[in-house]
Amino acid sequence: MAGLTAGSPATIRLNPPYSTGMASPEASASPLHAAASARFPHALLRGLTTFVPPSMHSLLDLLEDNAGILVAINAEKIARADAAGMALTAANLGYPDGIGAVLALRRVGIAAHRMPGAEVWLEIFDRFAARRSFYLIGGREEVVGDVARRLQERVPGVRLWYRDGYMTDAERDELLADVRRRQPDFVFVAMGSPQQERLMQRLYAAHPAVYMGLGGSFDIFAGRTSRAPAWLRRAGLEGAYRVLSEPTRFRRVPALVRFVAMLGAGRF
Repeated sequence: MAGLTAGSPATIRLNPPYSTGMASPEASASPLHAAASARFPHALLRGLTTFVPPSMHSLLDLLEDNAGILVAINAEKIARADAAGMALTAANLGYPDGIGAVLALRRVGIAAHRMPGAEVWLEIFDRFAARRSFYLIGGREEVVGDVARRLQERVPGVRLWYRDGYMTDAERDELLADVRRRQPDFVFVAMGSPQQERLMQRLYAAHPAVYMGLGGSFDIFAGRTSRAPAWLRRAGLEGAYRVLSEPTRFRRVPALVRFVAMLGAGRF
Protein backbone atom coordinates (compact mmCIF):
# COMPACT_ATOMS: atom_id res chain seq x y z
CA MET A 1 0.00 0.00 0.00
CA ALA A 2 1.41 3.37 -0.96
CA GLY A 3 -0.05 5.51 1.77
CA LEU A 4 -2.26 5.89 4.78
CA THR A 5 -5.97 5.15 4.60
CA ALA A 6 -8.59 6.89 6.69
CA GLY A 7 -11.22 4.50 7.99
CA SER A 8 -13.81 7.19 8.74
CA PRO A 9 -14.38 10.90 8.15
CA ALA A 10 -12.29 13.27 10.22
CA THR A 11 -13.90 14.17 13.51
CA ILE A 12 -13.18 16.52 16.35
CA ARG A 13 -11.82 14.58 19.31
CA LEU A 14 -11.00 15.33 22.89
CA ASN A 15 -7.40 15.31 24.06
CA PRO A 16 -6.45 11.81 25.26
CA PRO A 17 -6.72 11.42 29.05
CA TYR A 18 -3.58 9.32 29.33
CA SER A 19 -0.71 10.05 31.62
CA THR A 20 2.44 10.40 29.49
CA GLY A 21 5.21 10.14 32.02
CA MET A 22 7.58 8.12 29.86
CA ALA A 23 9.84 9.27 27.05
CA SER A 24 10.39 5.77 25.62
CA PRO A 25 9.61 2.20 26.71
CA GLU A 26 13.29 1.47 27.31
CA ALA A 27 13.86 4.48 29.56
CA SER A 28 11.46 3.92 32.43
CA ALA A 29 8.21 2.24 33.38
CA SER A 30 5.12 3.36 31.49
CA PRO A 31 2.09 4.60 33.44
CA LEU A 32 0.38 1.31 32.52
CA HIS A 33 3.22 -0.71 34.05
CA ALA A 34 3.18 1.42 37.21
CA ALA A 35 -0.58 0.99 37.60
CA ALA A 36 -0.37 -2.77 37.04
CA SER A 37 2.44 -3.06 39.60
CA ALA A 38 0.20 -1.47 42.21
CA ARG A 39 -2.77 -3.75 41.52
CA PHE A 40 -1.77 -7.11 40.02
CA PRO A 41 0.54 -9.94 41.09
CA HIS A 42 3.35 -10.67 38.67
CA ALA A 43 6.29 -12.97 38.05
CA LEU A 44 9.42 -13.04 35.94
CA LEU A 45 9.18 -15.82 33.36
CA ARG A 46 12.74 -16.15 32.10
CA GLY A 47 13.06 -12.42 32.65
CA LEU A 48 9.73 -11.45 31.05
CA THR A 49 7.63 -9.48 33.54
CA THR A 50 4.18 -11.05 33.38
CA PHE A 51 1.21 -9.59 35.25
CA VAL A 52 -1.86 -11.58 36.28
CA PRO A 53 -5.03 -9.45 36.17
CA PRO A 54 -7.76 -11.16 38.19
CA SER A 55 -10.33 -10.44 35.48
CA MET A 56 -10.82 -8.83 32.10
CA HIS A 57 -12.72 -6.02 33.79
CA SER A 58 -9.79 -5.22 36.07
CA LEU A 59 -7.41 -5.08 33.09
CA LEU A 60 -9.67 -2.76 31.14
CA ASP A 61 -10.03 -0.50 34.17
CA LEU A 62 -6.29 0.26 33.93
CA LEU A 63 -6.69 1.36 30.33
CA GLU A 64 -9.02 4.21 31.24
CA ASP A 65 -6.18 6.63 31.95
CA ASN A 66 -2.81 4.88 31.62
CA ALA A 67 -0.68 4.74 28.47
CA GLY A 68 1.62 1.84 27.68
CA ILE A 69 2.08 -1.31 25.62
CA LEU A 70 0.16 -4.53 26.20
CA VAL A 71 2.47 -7.48 25.50
CA ALA A 72 1.05 -10.98 24.96
CA ILE A 73 3.16 -13.59 26.79
CA ASN A 74 3.07 -17.15 25.50
CA ALA A 75 5.21 -20.28 25.47
CA GLU A 76 7.20 -19.22 22.41
CA LYS A 77 8.11 -15.81 23.83
CA ILE A 78 9.14 -17.39 27.13
CA ALA A 79 11.36 -19.94 25.38
CA ARG A 80 12.95 -17.24 23.22
CA ALA A 81 13.19 -14.56 25.91
CA ASP A 82 15.93 -12.06 25.15
CA ALA A 83 17.12 -8.70 26.41
CA ALA A 84 14.72 -6.78 24.17
CA GLY A 85 11.71 -8.72 25.46
CA MET A 86 12.84 -8.32 29.05
CA ALA A 87 13.21 -4.55 28.63
CA LEU A 88 9.85 -4.25 26.89
CA THR A 89 7.93 -6.12 29.59
CA ALA A 90 9.85 -4.42 32.40
CA ALA A 91 8.44 -1.11 31.18
CA ASN A 92 4.95 -2.16 30.09
CA LEU A 93 2.25 -4.74 30.79
CA GLY A 94 2.88 -8.35 29.85
CA TYR A 95 -0.18 -10.56 30.30
CA PRO A 96 -0.80 -14.34 29.96
CA ASP A 97 -2.06 -14.68 26.40
CA GLY A 98 -1.23 -18.37 25.93
CA ILE A 99 -1.71 -21.50 28.01
CA GLY A 100 2.08 -21.77 28.24
CA ALA A 101 2.26 -18.54 30.20
CA VAL A 102 -0.58 -19.72 32.45
CA LEU A 103 1.19 -23.02 33.19
CA ALA A 104 4.48 -21.24 33.85
CA LEU A 105 2.80 -18.82 36.25
CA ARG A 106 1.15 -21.70 38.09
CA ARG A 107 4.53 -23.46 38.21
CA VAL A 108 5.95 -20.50 40.15
CA GLY A 109 2.96 -20.34 42.48
CA ILE A 110 0.66 -17.72 40.92
CA ALA A 111 -2.90 -18.72 40.05
CA ALA A 112 -3.55 -17.49 36.52
CA HIS A 113 -6.04 -17.83 33.72
CA ARG A 114 -5.61 -17.28 30.02
CA MET A 115 -6.48 -13.93 28.45
CA PRO A 116 -6.31 -14.50 24.67
CA GLY A 117 -5.33 -11.38 22.78
CA ALA A 118 -7.86 -12.34 20.09
CA GLU A 119 -10.55 -11.67 22.72
CA VAL A 120 -8.91 -8.90 24.74
CA TRP A 121 -8.69 -6.41 21.87
CA LEU A 122 -12.40 -6.77 21.10
CA GLU A 123 -13.26 -6.31 24.77
CA ILE A 124 -11.22 -3.12 24.67
CA PHE A 125 -12.97 -1.97 21.52
CA ASP A 126 -16.47 -2.68 22.85
CA ARG A 127 -15.80 -0.89 26.12
CA PHE A 128 -14.19 2.25 24.70
CA ALA A 129 -15.50 2.62 21.13
CA ALA A 130 -18.21 5.12 22.00
CA ARG A 131 -15.78 7.61 23.53
CA ARG A 132 -12.24 6.89 22.33
CA SER A 133 -10.44 6.62 18.98
CA PHE A 134 -8.52 3.77 17.37
CA TYR A 135 -5.78 3.12 14.82
CA LEU A 136 -5.47 -0.31 13.18
CA ILE A 137 -2.12 -1.34 11.70
CA GLY A 138 -1.26 -4.64 10.07
CA GLY A 139 -2.28 -7.42 7.75
CA ARG A 140 -2.97 -7.14 4.05
CA GLU A 141 -4.80 -4.07 2.76
CA GLU A 142 -8.00 -5.97 2.06
CA VAL A 143 -7.93 -7.64 5.49
CA VAL A 144 -7.42 -4.53 7.61
CA GLY A 145 -9.98 -2.70 5.46
CA ASP A 146 -12.48 -5.45 6.15
CA VAL A 147 -11.69 -5.32 9.88
CA ALA A 148 -12.26 -1.56 9.91
CA ARG A 149 -15.57 -1.94 8.08
CA ARG A 150 -16.80 -4.60 10.50
CA LEU A 151 -15.82 -2.50 13.50
CA GLN A 152 -17.65 0.50 12.06
CA GLU A 153 -20.73 -1.68 11.63
CA ARG A 154 -20.30 -2.97 15.17
CA VAL A 155 -20.21 0.57 16.59
CA PRO A 156 -21.51 3.13 14.05
CA GLY A 157 -19.69 6.44 14.28
CA VAL A 158 -16.58 5.01 15.92
CA ARG A 159 -13.48 7.09 15.24
CA LEU A 160 -10.81 4.94 13.64
CA TRP A 161 -8.07 4.94 11.03
CA TYR A 162 -6.15 2.08 9.51
CA ARG A 163 -3.42 0.93 7.18
CA ASP A 164 -1.89 -2.39 6.13
CA GLY A 165 1.27 -3.86 7.61
CA TYR A 166 3.45 -3.77 4.50
CA MET A 167 5.57 -0.65 4.61
CA THR A 168 8.77 0.79 3.22
CA ASP A 169 10.96 2.81 5.56
CA ALA A 170 9.46 5.98 4.11
CA GLU A 171 5.94 4.70 4.76
CA ARG A 172 6.87 3.88 8.36
CA ASP A 173 7.92 7.49 8.75
CA GLU A 174 4.57 8.57 7.25
CA LEU A 175 2.76 6.30 9.69
CA LEU A 176 4.68 7.79 12.60
CA ALA A 177 3.69 11.29 11.51
CA ASP A 178 0.06 10.27 10.99
CA VAL A 179 -0.23 8.67 14.42
CA ARG A 180 1.33 11.74 16.00
CA ARG A 181 -1.11 13.97 14.11
CA ARG A 182 -4.28 11.98 14.79
CA GLN A 183 -3.40 11.06 18.40
CA PRO A 184 -5.50 7.88 18.68
CA ASP A 185 -6.27 6.55 22.15
CA PHE A 186 -5.75 2.89 21.19
CA VAL A 187 -3.44 1.43 18.56
CA PHE A 188 -3.76 -2.22 17.53
CA VAL A 189 -0.77 -3.63 15.65
CA ALA A 190 -1.17 -7.01 13.93
CA MET A 191 2.19 -7.80 12.36
CA GLY A 192 3.56 -10.74 14.34
CA SER A 193 6.46 -10.75 16.77
CA PRO A 194 8.98 -9.21 17.07
CA GLN A 195 8.10 -6.75 14.28
CA GLN A 196 4.96 -5.48 15.98
CA GLU A 197 6.73 -4.89 19.29
CA ARG A 198 9.49 -2.90 17.60
CA LEU A 199 6.96 -0.77 15.77
CA MET A 200 4.86 -0.21 18.90
CA GLN A 201 7.91 1.00 20.81
CA ARG A 202 8.73 3.48 18.07
CA LEU A 203 5.15 4.73 17.86
CA TYR A 204 4.79 4.95 21.64
CA ALA A 205 7.86 7.17 21.86
CA ALA A 206 6.18 9.55 19.39
CA HIS A 207 2.66 9.38 20.81
CA PRO A 208 1.92 7.75 24.21
CA ALA A 209 -1.35 5.81 24.04
CA VAL A 210 -2.46 2.23 24.68
CA TYR A 211 -0.76 -0.09 22.17
CA MET A 212 -1.50 -3.78 21.74
CA GLY A 213 0.16 -6.38 19.53
CA LEU A 214 -2.34 -8.74 17.90
CA GLY A 215 -0.41 -11.18 15.71
CA GLY A 216 -2.97 -12.83 13.44
CA SER A 217 -6.11 -11.50 15.15
CA PHE A 218 -7.16 -9.34 12.19
CA ASP A 219 -7.25 -12.42 9.96
CA ILE A 220 -9.42 -14.19 12.54
CA PHE A 221 -11.82 -11.28 12.95
CA ALA A 222 -12.10 -10.83 9.18
CA GLY A 223 -12.88 -14.53 8.76
CA ARG A 224 -9.70 -15.36 6.82
CA THR A 225 -8.57 -17.88 9.45
CA SER A 226 -10.47 -19.61 12.22
CA ARG A 227 -9.83 -20.09 15.91
CA ALA A 228 -9.80 -23.52 17.49
CA PRO A 229 -13.20 -24.93 18.50
CA ALA A 230 -14.32 -23.78 21.93
CA TRP A 231 -13.68 -27.18 23.52
CA LEU A 232 -10.05 -27.11 22.37
CA ARG A 233 -9.65 -23.58 23.70
CA ARG A 234 -11.04 -24.66 27.06
CA ALA A 235 -8.57 -27.55 27.09
CA GLY A 236 -5.67 -25.17 26.46
CA LEU A 237 -4.95 -26.62 23.01
CA GLU A 238 -5.56 -23.59 20.79
CA GLY A 239 -1.85 -23.22 20.13
CA ALA A 240 -1.56 -26.83 19.01
CA TYR A 241 -4.59 -26.39 16.76
CA ARG A 242 -3.03 -23.37 15.05
CA VAL A 243 0.27 -25.18 14.49
CA LEU A 244 -1.55 -28.10 12.87
CA SER A 245 -3.91 -25.94 10.81
CA GLU A 246 -1.31 -23.37 9.66
CA PRO A 247 1.81 -25.09 8.24
CA THR A 248 3.85 -21.87 8.45
CA ARG A 249 3.70 -22.21 12.22
CA PHE A 250 5.72 -25.44 12.21
CA ARG A 251 8.87 -23.35 12.50
CA ARG A 252 7.76 -22.53 16.03
CA VAL A 253 7.79 -26.14 17.19
CA PRO A 254 11.44 -26.17 18.41
CA ALA A 255 10.74 -23.23 20.73
CA LEU A 256 7.64 -24.96 22.05
CA VAL A 257 9.63 -28.14 22.72
CA ARG A 258 12.19 -26.09 24.66
CA PHE A 259 9.38 -24.52 26.64
CA VAL A 260 7.96 -27.92 27.61
CA ALA A 261 11.41 -28.93 28.89
CA MET A 262 11.66 -25.68 30.88
CA LEU A 263 8.21 -26.23 32.31
CA GLY A 264 9.03 -29.75 33.40
CA ALA A 265 12.23 -28.61 35.06
CA GLY A 266 10.66 -25.47 36.56
CA ARG A 267 13.43 -23.35 35.01
CA PHE A 268 11.87 -19.91 34.93
